[in-house]
Amino acid sequence: MFVCVSHLLHPKSRGTVRLQSTNPYDPPLIDPNYFDDSSDVDAIVKGMETCRKIGLSAPMKNVGVKPFETLLPFFTKLLPDFIIELYFKLLARSLVVTLSHQVGTAKMGDPEDPTTVVDPQLRVKGIQGLRVVDASIMPLVPSGNTNIPTIMVAEKASDIIKETISCPSD
Repeated sequence: MFVCVSHLLHPKSRGTVRLQSTNPYDPPLIDPNYFDDSSDVDAIVKGMETCRKIGLSAPMKNVGVKPFETLLPFFTKLLPDFIIELYFKLLARSLVVTLSHQVGTAKMGDPEDPTTVVDPQLRVKGIQGLRVVDASIMPLVPSGNTNIPTIMVAEKASDIIKETISCPSD
């Protein structure tokens, strides 16, 4: 089986995570706001067109690759190329899946920036003694797995915390 996925690494659309109430047991209100920026749809469609081109190429046909039959068999074979783009836009909007490691819900940055949650020392603004040390502080999604950048954040946080602790010696 051959699978080609059009995946957006740097979406321009931004979602929100908000508190539903003051009750800590209430789940948060999560709005991923997928495709709010139309250029995100365009990028996904371009990737889908590339996947289609690869899948229909002679080398792939030579190894037995065939297009997946959807609920509308052979539908895409009947459409001219200019309608395929519209079909892919509809398909992209109907099959949205979050694949990568999500970041940015507790964005780190300038303490004066109202869109940030933590300062460069990872302290939560307005709450004394609380830091956030995970991938949520990354303002932008890295172009790869978030594991190593998250380890780096934790290493830096341990250095920051060690610098702020003063233990009297006897």
